[in-house]
Amino acid sequence: MERNWIGVLCLSLMIMTGCGDKKTGNEVLRTVNVAEAVSTDGGEAVSFPATTRAAEEVNVSFRVSGPLTKVTVNEGDYVRKGQVLAVMDPRDYQLQLAATQAEYDRIKGDAERVIAMYKEGTTTAQNYDQARYGLQQMTQKLANHRNQLADTRLVSPVAGYVKEKLHEAGETVSAGMPIVTVSSGDRIEVEINVSASDYARLGQLTDFRCSIYALGGDSMPLERIRTSAVANATQLYTVRFAIKGNYNRKLLTPGMSALVKALSAKGSSTDVTIPSSAIMNKDGHTTVFIFSEQSKKVTRKDVEVKAMLLDGTAQVTGLKAGEKVVTTGVRHLIDGQRVEPMKATSETNIGGML
Repeated sequence: MERNWIGVLCLSLMIMTGCGDKKTGNEVLRTVNVAEAVSTDGGEAVSFPATTRAAEEVNVSFRVSGPLTKVTVNEGDYVRKGQVLAVMDPRDYQLQLAATQAEYDRIKGDAERVIAMYKEGTTTAQNYDQARYGLQQMTQKLANHRNQLADTRLVSPVAGYVKEKLHEAGETVSAGMPIVTVSSGDRIEVEINVSASDYARLGQLTDFRCSIYALGGDSMPLERIRTSAVANATQLYTVRFAIKGNYNRKLLTPGMSALVKALSAKGSSTDVTIPSSAIMNKDGHTTVFIFSEQSKKVTRKDVEVKAMLLDGTAQVTGLKAGEKVVTTGVRHLIDGQRVEPMKATSETNIGGML
């Protein structure tokens, strides 16, 4: 029985030493996967993740402050131009208007008497001007307070769909605070965000086309219409496209995921593609580890990512076609470390057991 346990222990040790890191003498070599950098050849299509957007989005807000008593729409609802979206408690504005109306009636009566006296020649021109200007000022004040009362009802300035409802009944909101976002218009646009390097070469990209996953991936031609001149907080530039030709507006809605592809009219021979798992950010640098067949060591090298592609690869500069990069465990490697590349799996010897 004791011999059986010893045999099992020995077999277990043999299996454990055959997996993971490989020991050579006193040095343990980490086993890694490597892949070759592939040249883009200057004419390969580039891809960008995209999202469909409404051609116009409006954040609708009150022009006055107060507590909300009702929000009459929900996300996804279709609204007409002029339709009531929300209602604010009008109490304070009703009292304000009533006081202003009473003050207006008094000043109007006084002004009419002074104007009549001036026409009869029984008062001075100065009194006439004061009465007339005072009535004009009070008329404007009354109109302003009437508008404020009317503004306690929030109406949609456009026809479209409610994209987002930002507040609920019972909340107190300030003037200018968005209550509802409405996506207006019948046109849908496509939006991508590109890096600084892609932004610089937009003029070299042609034949933009879009595939919408939810609609079966059919390719639709695009026309570039707007490009932001300033990068956002993530150092990306926004590019908007109009969809050329006819499409089903009922099926194509804002917020759908898409893929925009373009052809490089003047590609760069320095561009290569590598698995995105080979890339890491360290000490503020974007780097990869290059594997040398001769020394069996890895060397850290900085690269610039030009595009992250949906097939799991990235288009980068700073590498040469044919160089081998480490694609697994890169965060555990150090510059100059010796490693052992994992052998390719044989179709007839899966798992390397033979």
